[in-house]
Amino acid sequence: MTLYISNPKNLERLAAFLEIINKDDSFHIGYCGEDKKEIYDTLSNDFSDIDMEKSFVVAYDKDNIVGALGFDIDEENKSAEVWGPFVQNGEDYSQIANVLWQVLEDTIPFKLNEYMFFVNEKNTLAKQFIEHKNGRETGHHLILSADRTSLTDGEDIHIKNYDPIFHKSFSALHHLAFPNTYYNSEQILSRISDDNRLFIIQHNNKIKGYVYVEAIPLHGEGTIEYIAVYPDFRGSGIATNLMRAALHHLFSYEAIEEITLSVGANNKAAIALYMTSGFQLKHTLVAYKR
Repeated sequence: MTLYISNPKNLERLAAFLEIINKDDSFHIGYCGEDKKEIYDTLSNDFSDIDMEKSFVVAYDKDNIVGALGFDIDEENKSAEVWGPFVQNGEDYSQIANVLWQVLEDTIPFKLNEYMFFVNEKNTLAKQFIEHKNGRETGHHLILSADRTSLTDGEDIHIKNYDPIFHKSFSALHHLAFPNTYYNSEQILSRISDDNRLFIIQHNNKIKGYVYVEAIPLHGEGTIEYIAVYPDFRGSGIATNLMRAALHHLFSYEAIEEITLSVGANNKAAIALYMTSGFQLKHTLVAYKR
């Protein structure tokens, strides 16, 4: 093998390589998608706070891609979500992965304080590599998926689109359920649109529960960002009805064929809700930090 390391020569070729290798559980990395169009879009428009040339390295054998590694860098926090290492041949994994890591670390213009990994439980080579780098396991997560065959008939007349009169009770519930999260209540409200919906079930002008979803039909993506029910109303089917409304909205777009979400492996109540709503297990992932 005539191995050399370079920044990506062609993002389309890199996306195609990542699509193939990431569909194999034994090489799968949770941060990376499994569709080359989605991967290419992420690499082109939404990967790392610094230049791609300093965030991704590729191993070539002659002109063929045989390995890749990326750091999706948060410059403010000096942290990175690690894409990889991806190595085509398991027998060469250790050698190529270590070279990729060293080259990319030397390429970054500042020192990173934290590395985060999200690897398939069947990706033994990556887990061994991370442990060798002194990464510590922080938890297990299930990746669940649903397609439009999971839709059930009927529409719950009690489910409504958000109305500003529920601002106070929505904000209180969101803070109660998600005190430290990426979108606070005001950010969610600012994101509402025809594609991004906040569905609620209310009683006497107080929200019982809500679900917030985002659709990106251009990329065939839909996500269930948040779902919460006030403790006094749990166990009455509210969450199940909200999930049904979320899925009906997202699958109303022909371009969206599958919905995936991540849930902690110990969150039995959430897993039961998703499974009841038609989701099935797709991957089990292990999170690490270093």
